[in-house]
Amino acid sequence: MNPYKEQQTLVEGPGLFGSYDALQAFSKGVWLPLPKRKMNFVPLIVCTLVPWGLFVLVYSLLSFQIHYSQPILCNISVFVLLVIVIIILVKAVTGRLRIFAGVAPEREPSWWIFFALTLLLAWIMGFHQGDKNFSATSRYYDLGNLNNYTMVYPNRMLGQQLLDAGIVQFAPGSQLDVQKSMGFKNGKLFCVAPIVFGTATPVSYDFWAVGTDCCSGSQADFSCRNYNNPQASGGIRLMDSANRAYYRLAVQQAEATYNIKAAHPLFFYWEVDPSKKVMSWLLEGHQTFAAWMVSYLVFQLFLVAVAAVVFSKIGHT
Repeated sequence: MNPYKEQQTLVEGPGLFGSYDALQAFSKGVWLPLPKRKMNFVPLIVCTLVPWGLFVLVYSLLSFQIHYSQPILCNISVFVLLVIVIIILVKAVTGRLRIFAGVAPEREPSWWIFFALTLLLAWIMGFHQGDKNFSATSRYYDLGNLNNYTMVYPNRMLGQQLLDAGIVQFAPGSQLDVQKSMGFKNGKLFCVAPIVFGTATPVSYDFWAVGTDCCSGSQADFSCRNYNNPQASGGIRLMDSANRAYYRLAVQQAEATYNIKAAHPLFFYWEVDPSKKVMSWLLEGHQTFAAWMVSYLVFQLFLVAVAAVVFSKIGHT
């Protein structure tokens, strides 16, 4: 894969050797530039676009719907791509790779190795960043499996009636009862506050706003996201099963402290517009993907430019 083609220059004429003309030609030759090397842009384009395309493919497979709905197929596809990259790398190292016709492989093995190594780097970066981006988009897909409810009165409804709730828009006037909030400490503080409507005491306090490290745990001072926002009346269901048990323990402490009942508590993040917030998670994933597409293309162009300069220096020597 040689992006350079040498142009040969010949010096002809009688009496060149052992003459004044020869001496003059030699003295001039010291200051003459080295033979020009003609740039072949085809391998440069391939070394730029193929690794970048691999990065985009791996990143997109791991970031979005196919990873969520078909995780086995997604993982198989990603690791098949890795096997292909490893095969290319092995062939490049052994000097047996043939990509561009008419290029002697023994002359420029460095470009093949560069191509293979940047493919491997693209796969690693695509895997890492794609899986990281999936942590944001998967929340959107999780909630898409559940139902949305509107005009929910927390003093009339029970948790058993909304077990499949993902997004809940509570009735206007619903608020947090900070005076009955509680915190449970296990490394972090897991804070809860009941969602109520009016002043009537519900049969069961089954709807709770949650947050971490936003209360003292020793008194009723819940101050998590939107706790004092009068526009907030919606909830996004807590999907983190690992922390759900700690919030449940905080509710049990609240039951014992305030002599209330919470038969089937459901946990929510308190929001002004929960549907818009959930949609922003998917939008954020797409924006991150687009930013990485552009950034990695610039990065790959930089690598190719540096390699072209280095290999041209090697070629001159």
